[in-house]
Formats: sequence, C-alpha cells, structure tokens
Amino acid sequence: MKLLIDAQGGMAGDMFSAALVSAGADFKSLQEVMLAAGQELGSARIEIKETPDGASQLAIKLDSARRRLAGYEAREILAKLFNRFDVKEKYRTMGMNILEILTKAEIMAHKEFNIVIEDDHSHHSPHSHHHHDNHRHPHEHHDHPHHGHEEEAFLHEAQDIVIDIMGAVAGMQLLDIGPEADLSAPVSVGGGHVHFSHGTLPVPAPATSIILEQYGIQWKKGPIDKELFTPTGAAILAALGAKVNAAAAIDTLDVKAIGTSRGAKILDIPPLKLMLY
Repeated sequence: MKLLIDAQGGMAGDMFSAALVSAGADFKSLQEVMLAAGQELGSARIEIKETPDGASQLAIKLDSARRRLAGYEAREILAKLFNRFDVKEKYRTMGMNILEILTKAEIMAHKEFNIVIEDDHSHHSPHSHHHHDNHRHPHEHHDHPHHGHEEEAFLHEAQDIVIDIMGAVAGMQLLDIGPEADLSAPVSVGGGHVHFSHGTLPVPAPATSIILEQYGIQWKKGPIDKELFTPTGAAILAALGAKVNAAAAIDTLDVKAIGTSRGAKILDIPPLKLMLY
C-alpha cells in the first residue's frame, strides 16, 4: 500500500507510530518491538488509548540510568533489533536513514547555534510527549575509535529515538506500506519558541529547520504558537521522501484505511492523519 500523510497538526515520532496503529497495525506486535527497544536502554512502559475524537494516543515512558547514547550505539541497537524481529531490508534501510538524518541534523544545529545543553531537562514543549519527543537534541561531538574520526552525536534525552524508529519500522512492515510517502499539504510546525537553559530559539527548532531545508519538505507556521513538529517527526518524513503531491487528490484515491493520532496534550488542532491506498 501507499501512504499519504496529513500533518497539518504537526507530527512527532510517537504520533506516527500511534497513527499506524489507528490505521490497523496490531498494537500488541508494535508494543513488543518498542518495549524490546526500551529494554536495550533500561525499561519502558508503552500504552495506547483513544482520544475523544477517536484518534490514537501513545504514552511512552522510558526509565534509563544511562546519561547518554552515542549515535553508533543506536545503530548497533537497531541492527540487533532488526535481526531479532525479522525486519525486511527495505524497512531496515528506512530505520537507519531516520537515525542518520536526525543525528546529522543535530550535529549541524549544534555547530550553527552553538547549542550546549549538557544534562539539561528544562526544554519541555507544551506539546511534548511522555518520552520528550519534542526536545531531541544530541549535544556533543565525539570521535569514536570504531569509526575513525567521523563526528558522532551523543543522544541524551533523545536516546529513546530507537523506540520511535522501531515503532515506525514495525508499523510500516505490519501494514505492508512501501517505505515512502506523500504529503497532502505542507506540514504545520507551530510557532513561538523552544526553551533551552541558555535561552530560547524560534520554532521550528534548529534540527527541524535543517531537515526541512535539506530535504525540501514544504511547511507552514501555526496554527498555534507551540512546537508541533519535532526533529524526529522531520527525520521520519525525510526518510520517507515525503513531499506535497498535488496530484494525490484525496477524493480520487481508493483509500483502504485511515489512521489518526495525537500527542500527549489534546490541542485545538487537527490530528495527524495517515491515509493508506
């Protein structure tokens, strides 16, 4: 099946997984995969509920004693999980691309904005999720001996990116969706500012802006002054090659399934909507 995404209410990693469940992906199967990812970092709880407007909402809570996760460690964890759960090659490629896109953007953002937020936990967006999808900012560079002298990102609060990636990969595979997508309209990124210990930066956050620009993803401000589109959400869309497809008129598509989801807070904006056709 093909995928058409309506992100006029924004998008984050957990919202994408929740929308795949809403569209028909078996939650128990997805939960098993995502919990296994959490167990590589510590322990996790993953629950799902339905919002009053019928959308799916994931609550992901990760408890980890780790202070950080290096990019190369995240790659190793994903490779292990891909093998354990028999993830097909095309979805493995998609998952690794999500991680690569995000970490490269974070390194660039670090350089461009001189972001250093060591052990900072103050960046809580009002649209944030239980596992802090809205403030995923690797904060350091590192030359790891396993990788020559390539720059390496350290994931602090973003270490649970592996949970989101496994949810996206497993959900796409369960629904047999090709690892690409179109957008029905430009992505809404929200507005206002994201808050860091050293000050504030305008929405979209630096890494999100970099991904939007590098991958030519159409976007618009609003509809409210909160961060609605996260770096993880941007990395997923970039890995899927998502662009607005004016030819994909919704009323002409043979839509097989629709999935909707929301983040942790119910805001007066449209839910994330996935259409499978």
